[in-house]
Amino acid sequence: MKKYLGEAIGTFFFVLSIGLAVKFGGAMTALVVGTALAVLVYAGGHISGAHYNPAVTLGLATSGKLSWSQVIPYWISQLVGAIVAGLLVA
Repeated sequence: MKKYLGEAIGTFFFVLSIGLAVKFGGAMTALVVGTALAVLVYAGGHISGAHYNPAVTLGLATSGKLSWSQVIPYWISQLVGAIVAGLLVA
């Protein structure tokens, strides 16, 4: 449960940083997004694996580095975090 909560929180902050960077624009958008991802992976990697993206989760499951039974809970966590962040940005 701890890793799914960590994944939801990490996805929330990642999507929030992307949304705010795009909303307020500027030349530093790519740097903001890259830095946010680096910080979040460093902060949450030991808790959840820091996928923060359903495609990454699918890739890890396909390569055998993640159990297929964990894919759906990870995706749900990522979806919840992304939706809440998206609503906050909107």
